[in-house]
Amino acid sequence: MTNNEQLVKDLTAKDEQKAFAAAKEMIDGKNIEAFQILADKSEFLFDFVKNNVNKRLQKAINQNNYKNLFSFLKVYAPDFEDIVVASLAKYADEELTDEMYDLLENGTESEKTYSAKYFSYIPDTISADLLVDYALNEDNEALAFNAAKALGVMKIDSAYEKAVKMLKSEDDFDVLKAVKFLVAYEDKNAIDALFEAMENSSMSENIAGEIPYLESLLTLVKTKKEKALLCLENILSAFGEILPLNQIFNYEMYDVLSFLISDNQQNKNPQTAAVLLSALARFDTLANNEEYTFDEDKNTKEEVNEIFKLLKNQQEYFWNAQKKLVAAELDSTPVRISTALQMIVEFKIKDAEAKIKELLDSENEIIICEALSALKQISSIKDLDKNKILSKIKDGNKKALIESLFLGC
Repeated sequence: MTNNEQLVKDLTAKDEQKAFAAAKEMIDGKNIEAFQILADKSEFLFDFVKNNVNKRLQKAINQNNYKNLFSFLKVYAPDFEDIVVASLAKYADEELTDEMYDLLENGTESEKTYSAKYFSYIPDTISADLLVDYALNEDNEALAFNAAKALGVMKIDSAYEKAVKMLKSEDDFDVLKAVKFLVAYEDKNAIDALFEAMENSSMSENIAGEIPYLESLLTLVKTKKEKALLCLENILSAFGEILPLNQIFNYEMYDVLSFLISDNQQNKNPQTAAVLLSALARFDTLANNEEYTFDEDKNTKEEVNEIFKLLKNQQEYFWNAQKKLVAAELDSTPVRISTALQMIVEFKIKDAEAKIKELLDSENEIIICEALSALKQISSIKDLDKNKILSKIKDGNKKALIESLFLGC
């Protein structure tokens, strides 16, 4: 073990006296090599250990050595970013702010990222033009986020308005950049625009995963239920694939689903019923398939199991009631109809057959195909008029799909 590795081991150990001595040695000695080891190791540290390290570093930084932190800015360490930047901001003066601006303009990627965060602590608008450029054009997500956060603190309305306009871009990656900007900017007036972008994007799951960082999902399901349930459905479908499972804590998923269960016992909302059934199916898969949880930590695995237990332990009459409600969702929007059809197939809800057949008269070719597929899976389509259905379809691929569904009937 090298001296620097031992230093980091001491810094992360339980012995407070030895840990503080290590923190002081690192700061006083401008030991960038040890800081790099700490940064590399941080993803394997428990949160309480990282919190302890941050407290020790904060205690070790003082008026006589705070400028040594400039050496550490070459190593981007998100878990220790706030303590580094907050300590610099604590001793900020005009000269230090000028130095941070110079790094923002001419520094390395790491130095720019720290400097952008600095201007959220010291909101000097001289940095605004650079921050706008980084926030909306930069591929480095940490730099873009910090820049957007600083602009939000400064309340640079022109940047906010530019991001809102970007939500209507035909490039989904530009839309996602705008979404992340608005979440970091922290103006809750953007919520409705974010919901609209989610509904119109092919990256709806990615966008949905960002929205609860601007306003909690629990608050949204209480205040903007229809849109929030669409957001929740996107999150559920993305869990374990597009979105990391450990985000269930950030989304307060247990509390959200507990609220919806209680709420729908009284209000009997068909959209809520479809989403709850979707949650039951998804967490059944997540809890019983190690492919999704193998690399997750103990807390995440336990939370997944607790959420599944919450859902599974609801009385049979409750779930029967949700299944009966789902058919009413077939009178709603195409996105909600798709979710309802998936749940009807998942839970073999044959009572919905008549409502599904009504969808075959839709003008929406996708809905016709989804309805026909659902009917074949829960019942039979052999008595349906294939030619009448095909007469409503113009897309060649969808015609071929319908032909394949009727094979063997």
